[in-house]
Amino acid sequence: MSDNVLRRARHLVIEALYESETSDHDPEHAYNRRVQDVAGEDPELAAQGPSGFGRGVLRGVLRRREELDRFIAEAAPQYPVDSLAVVDRNILRLAIWELLSDTSAPVAAVINEAVELAHRYGGESSPAFVNGVLRTVSARILAARAGGPPPPAGHPTSTTDQEN
Repeated sequence: MSDNVLRRARHLVIEALYESETSDHDPEHAYNRRVQDVAGEDPELAAQGPSGFGRGVLRGVLRRREELDRFIAEAAPQYPVDSLAVVDRNILRLAIWELLSDTSAPVAAVINEAVELAHRYGGESSPAFVNGVLRTVSARILAARAGGPPPPAGHPTSTTDQEN
């Protein structure tokens, strides 16, 4: 399974989360419908592995949404989570879930994927906002894993520091 197919699965997850929040549709049904819609054009994405990866990400984000929102709120206290653009909020949730759930994924890669999603789906300022929030959140997560105190909110470390 290539990284590219996982990227495409993340796109479907973001689309399903967005649809769910803006229309009260069930997020898993929205995701499954999207997988079926692309099956003819992208059979690799519709295969069990990639579609299952996306479904797992979606379920993980939904299951831990309150916790993910706390991370966002702590990293960007001047922007209440409910006031964020729906797509930005969900990109952040997905990336933070990945940072928390997959310790083998390089932090810089997770942030880069999220910034790419923000370029595709968000507004003009979305990529910079997503990058800033995730740099702060990732520094706090890495500090917690190392047993140290979290860095102060709003003081992200460099991307190089985050990969260690």
